[in-house]
Amino acid sequence: MGKEKLWGYIDKEGKVVVEPKYHSAWNFHEGLAAVNIDWAKGYIDRDGNIVIDIKYQHAGPFRDGKAKVMLDDVWEYIDHEGKKVGDAEPERMIDDSVEIEEPIPTVKGKKFGYTDKDGKFVIKPAFVQAKPFSEGRAAVLMEVKV
Repeated sequence: MGKEKLWGYIDKEGKVVVEPKYHSAWNFHEGLAAVNIDWAKGYIDRDGNIVIDIKYQHAGPFRDGKAKVMLDDVWEYIDHEGKKVGDAEPERMIDDSVEIEEPIPTVKGKKFGYTDKDGKFVIKPAFVQAKPFSEGRAAVLMEVKV
């Protein structure tokens, strides 16, 4: 049995709240986060429930009640239920809206953990990669047995 690196989510105490099962994971916006399984993307809620099908080629963050996605090479906007609410122009999908929340992802040696504003580890370094917290959750890359 080998190991695979998969993304999941932790809370601010370092407790795994969404088990690692995604090939990629992004920050939460408006209560939903884009995740990737194989080559398809969709959205989960804060408890890890898939709320918008994993079927998109691209899936951006929600802003003002809609997210930009690409389905079958066509860009469109969807609402929180996954219903199309308009056409969208193609563009690079850069998530520059993330506000830095504490604790802050910090690397020590080859592992990531989280430190407070004084640089003290509040979540021990145990992750392959770690993203900043957003809406009380942080995506982390973990090694899991397969």
